[in-house]
Amino acid sequence: MTDKRTTSQRLWRTFERDTRAADRPARRSMTHAVRALLVTLCVGGTLSACSRDGAKREETKDAATPEATHGDEAASATAAPRVTLSEAASRTAHIVVETPRRDRVSAVGDGMEVPGQVEFDPSRVAVISPRTGGRLEQLLQVPGDRVAAGQVVAYVQSTAYVTAQNDLLQARRRAALLRGTTDEPGAQALLDAARRRLLLLGASDTLVRRLEASDGATDAWLAVTAPFAGSIIETSALAGQAVEAGTALYKLADLSTVNVAAYIPERAALAVRAGQGARISVAGISQAMFTGRVTRLADVIDAETRTATAIITVANTSRALKPGMFATVTLTTTDRETVEALTIPSDAVVMSGNERYVFVEVGPRTYERRAVQLLATVSAGIGPLSRRVAVSSGISADDRVVVRGAFTLKSELAKASLKDVD
Repeated sequence: MTDKRTTSQRLWRTFERDTRAADRPARRSMTHAVRALLVTLCVGGTLSACSRDGAKREETKDAATPEATHGDEAASATAAPRVTLSEAASRTAHIVVETPRRDRVSAVGDGMEVPGQVEFDPSRVAVISPRTGGRLEQLLQVPGDRVAAGQVVAYVQSTAYVTAQNDLLQARRRAALLRGTTDEPGAQALLDAARRRLLLLGASDTLVRRLEASDGATDAWLAVTAPFAGSIIETSALAGQAVEAGTALYKLADLSTVNVAAYIPERAALAVRAGQGARISVAGISQAMFTGRVTRLADVIDAETRTATAIITVANTSRALKPGMFATVTLTTTDRETVEALTIPSDAVVMSGNERYVFVEVGPRTYERRAVQLLATVSAGIGPLSRRVAVSSGISADDRVVVRGAFTLKSELAKASLKDVD
């Protein structure tokens, strides 16, 4: 449970919040702290008049400066990144802001995006182990190898295996001698029991038949085989070591089908149902989209992340999806159930990898970057801002969202971050 919670928290931090390491250094020098304090104390719009060392001469008028909170490391670790433009830079940026609009949109049908992670299908994972103890003679596979069902993957030298073979030969000879006598049923029962014992130790039907037809030759090594076709993903044994019955030699996984764990916000959990369609995309994979269906949804909400985990089964015949990969899941439905949601022009949304964020005006020429999660896409109005997106988290109805000039602010924030690094 702890691992799942840690994973979902990390994914939501990646999906909803800014990774501060890319935009801010982990530490601030004392020079930067002093500079931030001086910026805070500057009067009016003369931010550019405060230099790094506190000199009174003007450094630049068109520079963008980050939010003046560098002196408190704890605060900078949690505060959203901000950028403040000078008057000249603001005039050239042509920033346009507006408050979100309430529209009726599809709750899930148009595509609710949530973070996810590729996982093994637990019904397609197995541990390969010997059924009797002995000495591990050979390991024939390494992680990454693909094996067929029934393929030999290891050999174990087992005294119990040799003994079971000899018992079978003796039972066969006894049954032959007592054939046609009153003792034949008992002898046949012993022969059947000797066969079952060999099979329980891992011998194949073919080997048992061959042994009964042989002149008494036995095998010293017991072959350990794969229960189904798949890929060796882990080995935990070494040739030459003593092993017990059930000792894990390999972990085998059939990756032709995988699961994707999708982390559904509490507010949307009731809109997700078993059988619902889903599209999965993973950064770095050329294939545009994978499709699957929700097979189950957790009945509880994680107390820390406030999410429910939905399991999506996805065909993976190309084996492009690797367990452990982070994914973006778009849930879809066939119904057109609608809800009221906040919408903004799509031009307001800025992409950074799998992250989406907007800039919100928080003061004169000052803008804060906010990570957002999109719920759906709707068409509204006409003109360059006609396409709108519904936002499920990250902004409120009273926020003044930048709908034109967001990319300029992104650039200015990046330049301010580079100055901090210097």
